[in-house]
Amino acid sequence: MMILTARFRTSLQGLAAGIAFVGSCFALDLPQSSVSGERPSGEKEHPNATLQRANNAARPARDAAVPEPSLHLYVSPTGSDAAGGRSGQTAFQTIARARDEIRALKTAGPLPERGIAVEIAPGEYGLSDSLEFGPQDSGTTAAPVYYRASGSGPVVIHGSRVLKTAELAPVSDPELLRRMDPAVRGKVLGASISALGLLHAGPFPEKFDDSGGIFELFWNGKRLPLSRWPKEGWTTMKRVVVNGDAKTPGTFEYRDDRPQRWVSNRNLWLKGQWRVAWEEPAVRVAAIDTKTRTITFAQALPLGIGNKYTRPAGNGKEPWCAINLPEEIDLPGEWAIDFATRTLLLLPPAGAGELRVSQLEKPLVNVNGAANLKLIGLTFDASLGHGVVMEKSESNEIAGCTFRNLAKFGVILDGYRSGVRSCDMHDLGEGCIFISGGDSKRLIPSENFVINNHLHHYAVRKAMYSAAVDVGFGGAPNYDKHRPAVGIRVANNLIHDGPRDAVLVSGQDNVFEKNEIFRCGFASEDLGAFYSWFDWTIRGIVIRHNYIHDTIGGVNPDDGASGSLIEGNIFAGPRTGVWIASGPDHTIRNNIFIKYEGPILGIDDRGGSRGYAKNPRLAKPVQELQPQQEPWSKHFPEMATLLESRPELPLRNKFTNNLIVIQKGDPVLLKMNPKNKVDPALFSEGGNYVTALDPGFIDIANSKLALRPDSEVFTKIPGFKSIPFDQIGLFKDACRRELPADDEILRPRNNPMLEQNINKHFGTL
Repeated sequence: MMILTARFRTSLQGLAAGIAFVGSCFALDLPQSSVSGERPSGEKEHPNATLQRANNAARPARDAAVPEPSLHLYVSPTGSDAAGGRSGQTAFQTIARARDEIRALKTAGPLPERGIAVEIAPGEYGLSDSLEFGPQDSGTTAAPVYYRASGSGPVVIHGSRVLKTAELAPVSDPELLRRMDPAVRGKVLGASISALGLLHAGPFPEKFDDSGGIFELFWNGKRLPLSRWPKEGWTTMKRVVVNGDAKTPGTFEYRDDRPQRWVSNRNLWLKGQWRVAWEEPAVRVAAIDTKTRTITFAQALPLGIGNKYTRPAGNGKEPWCAINLPEEIDLPGEWAIDFATRTLLLLPPAGAGELRVSQLEKPLVNVNGAANLKLIGLTFDASLGHGVVMEKSESNEIAGCTFRNLAKFGVILDGYRSGVRSCDMHDLGEGCIFISGGDSKRLIPSENFVINNHLHHYAVRKAMYSAAVDVGFGGAPNYDKHRPAVGIRVANNLIHDGPRDAVLVSGQDNVFEKNEIFRCGFASEDLGAFYSWFDWTIRGIVIRHNYIHDTIGGVNPDDGASGSLIEGNIFAGPRTGVWIASGPDHTIRNNIFIKYEGPILGIDDRGGSRGYAKNPRLAKPVQELQPQQEPWSKHFPEMATLLESRPELPLRNKFTNNLIVIQKGDPVLLKMNPKNKVDPALFSEGGNYVTALDPGFIDIANSKLALRPDSEVFTKIPGFKSIPFDQIGLFKDACRRELPADDEILRPRNNPMLEQNINKHFGTL
């Protein structure tokens, strides 16, 4: 019999490795950067440069000394909220009590001269509601308020509860037992949802694309798998019988006999890429017909089912799986909720451990309107909502924190001069960081930042458009959740193992530099390591000095997305490069592309055939920004006449001074009307060097892709600038004392010159 009562704290000790608080961790530690002052002869400075230099100048210098706060308050799981909180021996028990004490101090007089630090002792701090901070909880520039981990163990803030052994028992319901796999009958434990007192137990909505709102289970700090078939990967539809539409549910023929086991299950949902590979909704099943081997949905999908390029029957490759089935529990750790009987079912994991269930659907920490607030060295774990939400933020920072096992985002942040630094985020249901801020109409930069974070194994519940870093995009290819994003810097992050995009790009005057990205995008199509979509107002984007390798996509401004300087990046691997889907005003220069077979750059003119010139969703945002007036007319003068100058075409795209290492094929693919291919107003190129040989890398066989000083590239491309390969990715600072080892993160080490294409597609459809 498993043991379900082991200390959760013990099971999570490893979470804080490398993040234990030290006194200087709260010091702002941001590497400086500026737009390069040198440009190819005759080329104008990127319009972003002036604003970005001002943005950088406003940042504190790296390792800037920050004075120790004047007053310390103490919090401990073994403390008392009736205590004074002025020492470890008189610590408060809850963080909320310390917050309230600061409110009282501010009511009585000004903050202490150098601010207040709330020292939080190691242990667990469970929440049944969000920890709320508002304007009354603000510090000042001279006197910030810190909430920081103190001591050598992790400070774990969570929204879960323990399930004990006595609360679960072997399933005895005859009907449930009949439906289960014979091999696990008598081994599966169950309990009434009502008897357990659990919230968020379903049923699922008729259609959803995330976790469906139900709780999750964790064993010794690891997310347990909701039962599914197949266990890994997907099965595929055989053919579509009824495409369906917004009113008519679809019907398809299945391949395998497995659905026969589910006929008596009236609460069955299938998750799949029913129409395109960038949509993945789960939909309830109305009926399974074992004679015709068909499944009919209960809910209509707006555009029906079946691959949109091979209607009506589809292509026979549409992937799908079944989720949350009692019938498919057969591996230790698998679980499901039987919605009909409202029973939790679990096949226990092996060994001893602790079982937790997430219960809080609100953010663990919700900050609205507070300023000069710092969260340092904390762990946010096991909850159904976001980790930290900061709205109307001013000079706030989240540093050295860990975010894991959350059903939604790690951090959502909007405001000014605020950011996320040196944090670790992984095993998140959606993305890691959604950041926005600034004023798009007046081009006022937010000066927000995302720096030195390790972001990986994210989007495990909502795969599509849940990026490691979302800069104002809003998590979906529509305008409903877009936010202004101006003057944001995303730098020195290590991003890997995501199902789709690494970074979603929108807004103006944003800089993405020195990030390493790999193993992303293998669960979707129409994506990029840097992806933007359907927006002519995207301007002044700088994507430079990034290392993008062993991933799908590279930089992909999709469906008219515009305005990027793509400079000094290294693209390595068979399915990476740059694809411009009819978007204007992109400059691609001084990059290194390494792959076995071209192309490495693709451009198409789809906007003409798709009627982008008359599409109000593209034109209206341009008009609202009044580009004929300052500051737009000064910083982005091409915008003043954009709507009258064939904006549906990929105007003013330049491809110059790039190193291209390929063994075969053409480096550039122009999927355009013949007359557009030769139109210099659309595309120009020059000064690029193409070779099949090693041009002088330090060690290409081991993916050390800096160029030697004697590389022929500097002769073949006069003025080619070295890419600072050794400055890309994470760096040590006061909150990140150690860097993850290559074998710890399984960083690929291979020769991209020899890695042949399995699938050449790296662009958009």
